[in-house]
Amino acid sequence: MKFTFILFLVTLFLSFDQTFDLPASIERGKSIYEAQCITCHMAEGEGLPGVFPPLARADYLTDKNRLVKVVLQGVRGEMKVNGTDYNGEMTGFMLSDQETADVLNYICNTWGNKAEAIKPADIQPALKTVTKNYQPY
Repeated sequence: MKFTFILFLVTLFLSFDQTFDLPASIERGKSIYEAQCITCHMAEGEGLPGVFPPLARADYLTDKNRLVKVVLQGVRGEMKVNGTDYNGEMTGFMLSDQETADVLNYICNTWGNKAEAIKPADIQPALKTVTKNYQPY
């Protein structure tokens, strides 16, 4: 009887969806941003008009799958961000799924941006999607 009750409690505990700690992910992502992204996209995500696209209040941040690819595979070619044309290149970064989710959560929830959490489990499926108007580096 006691074993059955313990088994029941363990099963019940494991069946609950563990909540994702978005604030902790954002905090970890800030460190990654400062190490990898700040040189081009600047401290406040403002970028450099016509050269490096802004991340602050950026209309480009709406496609989670594209963002994952940009971070991990890089990007090249024409893009329009907040009405300004860009035609450059960005190499991808060697980050774990957790680091990728963290830096994207930081970018997508800072400087006036607001988005749903990107979880580490979202990263590999995002890489396998077909993404319109995306050209990897």
